[in-house]
Amino acid sequence: MSRSCLPVLRTPRRSFPSTLCLSALVSFGLAACSPAAKDAASAASPPPRTVLVASAQSSASQGPEFIGEVRARQRAELAFAQPGLVRQVLVEPGDAVKRGQLLATLDLAPAQAQLGAAQAEIQRLQAAADEARRKQQRLQAARERQAASEAEWTGAQAELRMAEAALASAQAQRESTAWNRAQAELRAPFDGVVAARQLEVGQAVGSGLPVITVDGAGRELWALLPAGLKGLSVGQPARLLTPEGELDSRLLRLSARQEAGGARRAVFALPEQARVGDTLSLRLLAGAAAGDSNHVWVPLRAIEGPGAKSAAQEAAQVLRLKADGQSLERVSVRLGATEGDQVEVLAGLKAGERVVLAGGHSLAPDARVKPVSSLR
Repeated sequence: MSRSCLPVLRTPRRSFPSTLCLSALVSFGLAACSPAAKDAASAASPPPRTVLVASAQSSASQGPEFIGEVRARQRAELAFAQPGLVRQVLVEPGDAVKRGQLLATLDLAPAQAQLGAAQAEIQRLQAAADEARRKQQRLQAARERQAASEAEWTGAQAELRMAEAALASAQAQRESTAWNRAQAELRAPFDGVVAARQLEVGQAVGSGLPVITVDGAGRELWALLPAGLKGLSVGQPARLLTPEGELDSRLLRLSARQEAGGARRAVFALPEQARVGDTLSLRLLAGAAAGDSNHVWVPLRAIEGPGAKSAAQEAAQVLRLKADGQSLERVSVRLGATEGDQVEVLAGLKAGERVVLAGGHSLAPDARVKPVSSLR
């Protein structure tokens, strides 16, 4: 057979480059799903930074600020009606109590002894009155038989009246002693919480001195306002500055009597969940001055640049929270007057816009942030 007639066997060639590309793609996919890749992706997008913000207040809402103390609207300061030694103290500050619950007692031995003596005196005088009554009855029968003189009859009547008067006086004394014994106990006048306690077992206390304070329902803010403050009236709006943000309030009562230093006590509305004893800043809301309706006030801490404490026309900047609530922008503002820790912004901000007070340093304008009204 000739060589040209033999069949030619061909071996198929493998495509090595295609196999390498497939392996590379699989390796890349696995690497992307690995924990290291996830950590790298997280590092590329850091969590938002917490920044402290405050709202720009219009000139209409800018008013003087005061400090007030949270009080219970229903409060009782309990005192013993008589002096004595403390025998029992059954509550601690912060304890919840029910109406009528026993809180403390004085040593009852003296009052109990007085009550026993008064009862014994009543029994003695009752016997004397009974004897005087029987004597009068005998003399009356003898007088009807003309066997007793008029003087004896008159003397028996006087003796009975004296015995009955002595008995009535002893009975009144016993009632007074029983009342004093009851006053040796202090009981809660309503449901509430023990706010204060100024007594210990064995302590001698005087009559009428408050020793236990019980706070009941309702909360109010008590503040001392200068006597010369103009335009105060019941119902006037106010704003409370709390760690959780600002709350609306109003003036409930205004004392006509002046305290020390000429101040007047004012009481403002508070939500029920306010904690007794806390102190809050209070800002009175006044009417807008003519021509100032477009001006706003912000804390001095929000101002960046030389304008923070210098001339009103000098340039200054603030970091303002964008409408999305998650990013910042730097804006220029024109400043006006300064009052305390507040500065007037004549241009560049509107009422209600929020500016950064703390936490915004070294942040890029478009960085993601988490705004809070308190860092506590």
